[in-house]
Order: sequence, then structure tokens, then C-alpha cells
Amino acid sequence: MIGGVLPPGFKEVLALVEERAGLAAPSCLAAALEGIQRAMARANKDDVTRYLHEVALDNALFDDLLTELTIGETYFFRTHEHFDHLRRVVLPELRERRGQEHLVRAWSAACSSGEEPYSIAALLMAEGWEEHMSVRATDVSRTALSRAQQARYTDWSLRGPSADRMRAHLKQEGRFYWLSQDVKRHVQLGYLNLALETWPSAESGIWQLDVIFCRNVLIYFNRATIEGVARRLHASLDDGGYLFTGPSDPPLGDYAPFEPVLTEWGVLYRKPLAGANAGHFVPLQPLAPLRADGTPFPAEPQGTGRTGSGAFPATLEPRARPSPAGGSSGPAPGMPPTFGADGSLPGASTPWGTGPSGSGAPASGAGPHGGGTPASGARPVSGGTSSSKTGTRPRFPLSVEALETVRQALARGDWREGARRAGAQSADPEEALAAVRALANLDPRAAVFACGEAAVRHPLVAGLRYLEALLLLGQARLADAEKSARQALYLEPGLAVGHLLLGHVLRRQDQTAGAARAYREAEGLCRKLPPEALVPLAEGERAGALADVARAEWRRLERMEGGDAS
Repeated sequence: MIGGVLPPGFKEVLALVEERAGLAAPSCLAAALEGIQRAMARANKDDVTRYLHEVALDNALFDDLLTELTIGETYFFRTHEHFDHLRRVVLPELRERRGQEHLVRAWSAACSSGEEPYSIAALLMAEGWEEHMSVRATDVSRTALSRAQQARYTDWSLRGPSADRMRAHLKQEGRFYWLSQDVKRHVQLGYLNLALETWPSAESGIWQLDVIFCRNVLIYFNRATIEGVARRLHASLDDGGYLFTGPSDPPLGDYAPFEPVLTEWGVLYRKPLAGANAGHFVPLQPLAPLRADGTPFPAEPQGTGRTGSGAFPATLEPRARPSPAGGSSGPAPGMPPTFGADGSLPGASTPWGTGPSGSGAPASGAGPHGGGTPASGARPVSGGTSSSKTGTRPRFPLSVEALETVRQALARGDWREGARRAGAQSADPEEALAAVRALANLDPRAAVFACGEAAVRHPLVAGLRYLEALLLLGQARLADAEKSARQALYLEPGLAVGHLLLGHVLRRQDQTAGAARAYREAEGLCRKLPPEALVPLAEGERAGALADVARAEWRRLERMEGGDAS
């Protein structure tokens, strides 16, 4: 139902748009009012009641109105990370799984004026699929489809950082660029209203697809329409097919059985492989990433840093916190926590994974793998533990028997079994996170593996990615640690310890400016809390203390940049 205050008749126009196209009520009714008035002016109508009657019957008028109520923001290779992932991960995996002769079937589900599907086609051609590709492109606006069919563009369509990759396929005439027929012939344009139950179907060509781009369109839909579109997008994909959505689009996991795939730039979705195909599939190592202009990055050594070793260190750069007596009382707050020589994570004198007394006795309420269950039964927050609101550590201690089976699995190098026995594959993300912490006491490398196992089941839990980054930093795997830290912050941008950890990682890589920015962000987030408040996932540290640490770090880096290392 359309709410808000609008002049008589305009509310009914928006209701018609919601009914016909599934568009939700706009958040800014004033902007919607202005858009309707502009559409009325082009139609030479000044009476909204009459306009409502005509727009309901005239498809051209309705298309023109949709153009005003949605943002047709597009350009060639927009969000180049999506195209880079398609090139270096999706296409190689598809070729391995389906063979050289497979016909790649791609769909741009809201193609606007055509820059997106033509970018897809150009990429497929560059990757050697020219004779084995089919690209569908649809939109609800016939006006936009007409522009896509014309394929005449201006510099505005080439403003993105990767747009130069398209210039080879464009011929300039004055201020316009015309797309070559070599690319156009691979793209089939057509009208489709995503809100209607008319797809997928063999007749429309929207079925058994390998790749779908449906970006920055779901944000306009109401909840019922999103649910229907998500279900149909899932049905349109072939097993193992991928769906790219926009960064502002709503998550789809609650609407269809997609498999979320978390990357360093965000989340995309995959339709799980079925049966025998799933057993056959072995993920490939991705190709090297490209710069925005399509050229490769220079190779960099992995697992190197100023420590000079990829081995797991006894400590993660602890810096002593001055004690009143002038000595030290352990690592400063906010520094990466100290690991013992056995790889144990920080905490009290007892390692995580043993009973509260350190005796190894099972706690009450132990689960099937020895992991306990929350006494309150509360579900976790996005940080991965319900206790992240208080900053304390949940305890799901392993029983003596479970701990011994974990040790035996790790002794024979079976990390997967060790992770399973510890509970890293638990359906409860709190238990999974606690299991990873327990494994970190025994074998940090196995704990990193367990993080990956747990993240497959809980891809949107920031706490897992944060802990993974912490463990990787301990192994001096700086590039991997940075990636995991950024993933944690993508999932939970307000995670103060995530920014603090990212600052540590970047500082270790001599990325001083980036480290300083991360420390400033951490300080700002901590300053928003009461000074004595416990910071989520910060092992009992207080907001005021962490803010002071972050401030000291970025100020120190600024002095170093200015030539004063004191």
C-alpha cells in the first residue's frame, strides 16, 4: 500500500506502478512526485486523473513513467570486480566442468541502454567463447531497449574505470560512439517484466543459464516481488550457475536456496550443483586478477612480510602495555592478541576448548560434538556470537573424549575430520566459531581450514572472517589476512576490531596511508560507544581503551610519513 502525503491522483499513479511492475513505494515521495510531473509534461497532460487513465492503457506512456521512477545508471564494465570474477573464476570453472564445446548462456536481466550485456559479450569474446556464447538482455522499458538496439553511446557510457576495455569495439563519429556489429550480433534484446510469472521458459530463452546479471534492480521491488523474482532467478539457472546482484540489492538467501559465495568485494550467488556433478566438481585456482583497465597486476610473493618467515610465530607483534610500576602487563589493548608457543589464542590461563577450570571436564549442556549450547537459546548477531554485543567470549568447551578425537584427527593430518569433531560444521554459528577458537589452541593451520569449512555453512558471519584474518596474520600470510579482514568488514562495516586488525595487516605490508585510515575508522567507531562499554569481539577490551590505541597508531603513522619516527 502506498503511504505518505501526495496530491490527489498521484498516489494512484504510484499504486499502478506497484501493481504492474512490482516497484515498491519510493522512499522520497517528493522526488517521485517530480518524476510523475515530468512524465506528464512530456505527454502534454496536466490532469493527473486523465493521465492515470491513459498511462494504464498506453505502454509507451508507462515505459516513460518507469524511466522517471527508476535510475537507469549504467556504463560499460560497471562494477569491474563482477566482470573480473566472471573472467578469472566463473568461466574457467565452467570450462573445466562442462568442456570446451559448452555454449555459455548469459542473461542481463535489467539491461537498460545495453552497456551491461554488451560488456558481457565483449568479455566472453576476449576469453575465447565467441563461437560458444549466447547473451540475452531484457528490460521492462521499451524506450531503454530501443536505445540498446541503436547501440549509440557517448563519453558518459565510458566514464567507468574499466570502460577502456570496450573502446576496441566502438567506432567514434563526432561525439558519438557506435558499437561494432561483432559484439551486437551476440546479444539478443527483448522485453520482459521481471515482476510477472512469465519466466523462466524455453520459449523466452530464459532457462538453464550459466550466468545472470540482475544488478541494482531488486532495490526497487516490494518484498512480495523480490521473493517471486528470487525464486524465478534460481529456477532460471542451470546447476552450478552464478547470479550477480548489485551491492545495494537485498540478500536473497531467505527467498531461494542459493549458495552464497563470499568474495573480497562482496557476495554473489550460486545454484548448487546436483548429485554426481557436485562430486565431480573440483574448484580451480582462479586466474590472476586484473587492474580496472584489464591489465594484470605484477606478481607478488605470497606469505611474506617483515617477519621474513611464513611460519606461525609465537606472538603476533605484541606491544607491552605499561604497568603502574613501569613494567609491562601484557599486550596493549587492540594489538593483535598474543599466541603462546603452542599457538593458543589469548584468554585466561586456561585455553579455550577446556572446561572452565582448565581440567578438560565437559561443561553442562555439551552438544553432540562436545560443544555446548547457549543457555538462552538466542540466535547470533552478525559478528558470529550473541556475546559480541558484550565483547565477552562464549564458551562451548569440548569434552575430554571429544578433545581426544580432535587431537587424533589432527595428528594424522585430517583437518576436515578434526574440524568436524570440534564442531566447526555446526548449524549454530556460535558453536562453529567456538570450535575454530578451540582448534586454534591445537593447530592454527587446522583452525584456518576450519574457518573456511564453517564459512561455507555460515557465509555471512563476520566473526568467522575476522578470526580467520587473525589466524592468517599469525602465520604471516599478510595478503590472505587482508582479504579476510576486508570480507569481515564488508559483512559488518561497524566492526571496530575489524578495522583495527586491518590497520595492523596494512601496517605490516608498509601500506601506511591505508593503515592510518583503518585506525581512524576504528577510533571513530569506538568513540561512539561509552568508554567502559565492551567492544564486540575484542576479548573484553573497553571502547575507550581501544579508541586510545587506534588514535595512537594513526598518529604514529602520520609522524612516520612526515619523517618523524619518534
